[in-house]
Amino acid sequence: MSRIPDHPLRLARLQSNLSQVELAKRAGVQRSAISAIEDGRTRNVSPALADKLNAIFDTDIDKEIAAWSEKPLQPHLRGSAQNLMLIPPYTLGQYYKTFRQWRSEIAATPTAFASMLRINPAIVKSYESGKYETLPDNLGARMLEAFSSFGFSTEYLSELEKLGRS
Repeated sequence: MSRIPDHPLRLARLQSNLSQVELAKRAGVQRSAISAIEDGRTRNVSPALADKLNAIFDTDIDKEIAAWSEKPLQPHLRGSAQNLMLIPPYTLGQYYKTFRQWRSEIAATPTAFASMLRINPAIVKSYESGKYETLPDNLGARMLEAFSSFGFSTEYLSELEKLGRS
């Protein structure tokens, strides 16, 4: 699931019974702009869009989004994904040949994984495609932040980096 269940814009939109398309039309933006905000890929809403959203929802939704963005990452993981974080890092290569294969256990798509980490999906896609030789710092840091409560460690991250990417 690429949508973040507790994102303030998503919640406000659902409470108002609006689709992303309807909200985008009212706000005068593309649906993809609304989706990017709800997916956590856009943290800072432009002042013009913030004014429109605030008027639509009759609240300071931009401030709610800013406060939400500052919250620690606490992804919702299936039990199987939580268990994945507990396997000894040195055995990852026995179970997974690629980072993509491992990531698909956590999230079905690079976009869903990126949304979980509140980063741009292009970072995950570029890494998986082999564009980067090493794990991008922001991807690694976000994974450590998001998954450390499940047992994910720097050692685990190092072993993941040894896997192929595609």
